[in-house]
Order: sequence, then structure tokens, then C-alpha cells
Amino acid sequence: MAYCNPITGIPAGCDDNNLGAIKRALIGSFEDVSAITVNTVAPDIGKVTAVTKGVGKKFEEFVFKKDTSSFAEEAVIDLVADTHGWKQTVELGFRRFDLVKRNAIMLLAESRRDLIIVVEDFNRDYWMLGSDQGARLSADSSTSNNTRAGGQITTLTFTADYERYKFYKVDPTVAQGLLT
Repeated sequence: MAYCNPITGIPAGCDDNNLGAIKRALIGSFEDVSAITVNTVAPDIGKVTAVTKGVGKKFEEFVFKKDTSSFAEEAVIDLVADTHGWKQTVELGFRRFDLVKRNAIMLLAESRRDLIIVVEDFNRDYWMLGSDQGARLSADSSTSNNTRAGGQITTLTFTADYERYKFYKVDPTVAQGLLT
């Protein structure tokens, strides 16, 4: 990406293509991750360069149809207490009901499980959410729709409340390593 007109260290976009939505999500148990290494040296400050998992533990991969899933983050600031954190939300849209999806959702919801979620966006970037305290399934909405053209839809919402850090960018080789 070209740095057209840097403004206080933030490069101008130079009209590069910027795509929204999530292509896929890698979801793992927060308990299975013992360490996350984050780069503290410019220019890659905030980039995950290693994830240490328990022996035999791996993340599960979920691939989505385009324009069905998203992730977001917003600052949570208390001026009186002088504290701040980040609320991270991931919405995953599944099409068509089936038994495998049903059972996977039941496992994700089990015992208020804390999860780490790595999403790949359509810009081919990976982002980690829930790295500090974990994200939990906070909503599950399914509908058959009232028209045949609407199709069946299940939307899962995961929320990580009051994370200490903004979501991290993840090195692509580290993201792929989560699946093994």
C-alpha cells in the first residue's frame, strides 16, 4: 500500500480497495491458549506473531458466504472512574439449518465457554478478538423466513466485554497454524 499523505503517522488510503465482512472465522477455547506473543516494535506493533496452544488443541474453522458475517469494536470509557476498554462483537451468519451446525452451536454455548476468535476479512487480513478475557456466545437467532427466496438463517453473536486491548492483527502463518 502506498503512503500518499501521512497524517500524524496514519497513512492516507490512496483510494485503495477496502472490503468489509468476514470470509471465515477460526474459533478456539480460551483455556487452550497459554500464550499470545504480540509484536511491540514498529511498524508491526500490535501484530500477533505466535500463539501457544495446549498439546493436541486446535481451533475450528467456519467459512461463510459473502456478506453474511461481520466484526466490530467500540471503546467503553468511564470518565468518572478514568477507565477504558474495548467491546468486541462478532456476528456469524450461517445459511440453511442442519444437524452439524446445530450441534456445533450447542458446543459453543456450553457452560458459558470463553473463546478466542480469529477472523479473516475480505482484505485478506486476520484479526484476533477476545484475546484478553475471551468472547462468549451472547445471542443466537434463527429463522426460516416467511418466503422461500429468503432462505433459512442462523446468526450467532459473540461478545468480548471490556477487553484491555483493541483487536490484534494476526500474521497469516500464525492464523493457519491455529488449525493444526
